Amino acid sequence: MRTINLLPPEAAQRATARRKSVGFIALGFFYVVLLALVALWWQGKATDAESDRDAQLAANSRIEAEIGSLAGVRALRSTYDDGVERLDSALVQDIAWGRLLNDLARIIPDRLWITSLTGNVQEDEENPFLLGQVSVTGVAFDFSDASSWLRVLDAEEWPALGGGWVSSTSRSTIGESPVVNFTSVASLLDPARSNRVEERTPEVPS
Repeated sequence: MRTINLLPPEAAQRATARRKSVGFIALGFFYVVLLALVALWWQGKATDAESDRDAQLAANSRIEAEIGSLAGVRALRSTYDDGVERLDSALVQDIAWGRLLNDLARIIPDRLWITSLTGNVQEDEENPFLLGQVSVTGVAFDFSDASSWLRVLDAEEWPALGGGWVSSTSRSTIGESPVVNFTSVASLLDPARSNRVEERTPEVPS
């Protein structure tokens, strides 16, 4: 059955306009809600970023405080390194004379004795293991006894010296006994170095 509209055309136009207005209002409300949700989402991200920034600033402050507290340690380390460098420079050619003489006392032959011993330290750039020379003057009962001194100079029991030779010999007497006076020279080698650098340098815990 066909519907017959008895209302005037103006009423239908007003109804259509009302429907369109309600649609526009609903669309505007949806748009406002969408904008509010987007604004809340961005505000949450901004809050998280601010929290991260504040946490990083706090961490930076702690690190700066720790670095500041280590300033004294750095100064102490620098003082230590300077002291070690000066000690190394002072003892780079240090000879263990006490150990050298102690070894000599153990291996010197019975039929000779030492009247003088002098040593000098000199740097040799061509041979860093050659530290200097030792000159020894002594007295032996015979030439064979004086020659035994050469074996002492090159003995493995006395590694501090090497390359020894007898530079002069002469006969003389002590009372009525004939003796041989001799002079010898030998090179100071690397084992003659002392270990005072290691002993006097304090260990620093890592």
